[in-house]
This record gives sequence, structure tokens and C-alpha cells, in this order.
Amino acid sequence: MRSMIVVRLFTFLSLLFGATAAYAAPCLIFVHGKQTDTNTYTNYTSARNYWVNGSNDFIRTATKNFATPYYVVGYNGTRRYNDAQAAGEVAREIVAATNGTADAGGHRCALTYAQGGTFWVVAHSMGGAVMDFILGNNDATDPNFNFGGAPFDTASARISLAITTGGTHRGSQGADAVCGQLNGVCNVIASFIQSCDDATYWLRSGEDVQVKNFANAPAKLVYLTGGFEAIFGSSVCLSGEDDGVVQYASIFACNGSTGSSYDNSNVCRNNAKQETSGFRNLDGAHENHDDERNDSDSDQRRQVPDGIWTCSGAPCAANTTVQSSMTTGRFVSTLY
Repeated sequence: MRSMIVVRLFTFLSLLFGATAAYAAPCLIFVHGKQTDTNTYTNYTSARNYWVNGSNDFIRTATKNFATPYYVVGYNGTRRYNDAQAAGEVAREIVAATNGTADAGGHRCALTYAQGGTFWVVAHSMGGAVMDFILGNNDATDPNFNFGGAPFDTASARISLAITTGGTHRGSQGADAVCGQLNGVCNVIASFIQSCDDATYWLRSGEDVQVKNFANAPAKLVYLTGGFEAIFGSSVCLSGEDDGVVQYASIFACNGSTGSSYDNSNVCRNNAKQETSGFRNLDGAHENHDDERNDSDSDQRRQVPDGIWTCSGAPCAANTTVQSSMTTGRFVSTLY
């Protein structure tokens, strides 16, 4: 049987910055997704519980039973991704975390940026679009540099990378349906789930709201993973593999049509992303949109084109089952 190994991003960074550099485990900064109320913005418990389902806890698993320091961000998930209370708040909290400030639950990074700490962002769903906007507007030449006075430049400079799971990089066809822009049956089904609020409207897959039109390539690499466990009913309204809410074309930040029908064997490679650089494929998981963020479904993981898994010393073939039982939380824990 072929050995299947995930290439650690920790090792990648060591090679990138010099083999002699010494790195402690990164502090993980968690950025949640869209919300139907402001609870995660106003209440730490809600922001923390976003990552929990009963006894399952994504953060506990990703931090190796809390051995790795972490910080939980809470922002207004009812606002559009580029809002001061969304991207602006996330950027400010990243800066706070890297300064050694504790989150509202008392958790802080062990080392500050000034002390040589390293910081990874782990973002789910809308958190992916939020990070695209921040990382793509960190320089004075970017279209929305430090938009609204937010410290995008400082936040971008201080993190090493971002990992997104189920990210809405190219918008969600589920949001299209909620806002009445798919076919009649899909629109009716979606109308019973939630309303087309500001965040949902800006998470549509239409060209007018694409984050790539409001940002340049990300300043730091964004690593991509997401689910292919379709949900009966909603998934019939989405193109190709999907997690029941977001289609693969968006999860993997693909260039071209947001409705392209990708799967684990043919999803866009690293040279065919929404920006000319800055995005890298990790793998696909047999998880739905909720499973991706609450550690509740330990199931198959599969290689995707340009994915991170190796088989007998070479990249595994696309669509190879590389793990039979591993949550995304556990997967994140293997990357450092």
C-alpha cells in the first residue's frame, strides 16, 4: 500500500525563509463565516461556539488539544465582506492578536510579532472573502488600500499564510438562490432558509460583487480546502462538487465561470486562480459546509490537482483517497 503523507506548510515556510531559521508552532487565528445575526460580533461565546458542535470542537482539534496558542476573531457576519465591521474588524483583531492582546475569552498568542511569533489565519466560508479583501489591499497600489482606515497593511505583513475551508472566494450559488437569482425551485427552497441580507447579497457569484474586482493578488499565500459532501435538496442547485452551500469553483478560487462544474479530479490548478498568484490547493474533504468548521464528520479526504498529499514520494493522483477518516480540524493540525 502506498504511503500517503501531507506536505507540512511549516516545512514549506522553513524552506521559503531559510533552512537555518527556527520557527515555533504558529499561533492560529480563527475567522468565522457569515452570520444571520450580530452575536459573534458582540458576544465571545457565540464566536467561539461557531467552531463547536456538541462535544466536537474544531479549535481543540486544530490546536492539538489546545497545546498550540490561538485567538478567536469575532466580526459582524451580517455585513458585506469589505465592511468596517467585517474586513476592518478582522484586520484590527489580527493586529491585536499579533501584539499579544488576548481575545475576549482570554486566549492569546504565546509570542508577539515583535518577539518573532508566527501567525496563521484559519478562515471558514465568508471568512475566505474577508481575507482575500484584506490581503489584496495591503499595499498603496491596491484598489482599496487600508479601506476605511483599517490596518490591512499591518495585518497582512504579520501573518505567514491563510488556510480557508469552504471559502466563498468566488461567491456562493447558494447565496444566488437566497437572493432569487437561480431557477424558480432553487429560489423558493432557499427563501425558507434565510433572507438576502447585506452579507448574502455580497456573497453572490455575480461578477458585480466578486472580491477579485476590489482587491489584487493576496500578499500572503491562501491555502484552499473544502467539502464535497453534497446536501440533498440544496446541492441540486449548485454546479459540480460542493459542500451544500459553496461550489468548488469558489472554494478553490478558480478563474473563469463561477458555475463551472469541477470535482476532485479536475478542479482548477494553482495557475488558474482568480488572481495571477497567491492561491494554493490543499485537498477535498467529504464534509458539508457545517462539518468543515465544527469537526463533527471524520471522513474521507481526497487529493485534488496540485494538492498537498504525496504517495510514495510523489504527488498523489487527483481524486486519490488519501485519508479514510480525518476532519478538517485534524488536517489543519498536521500542517505544522
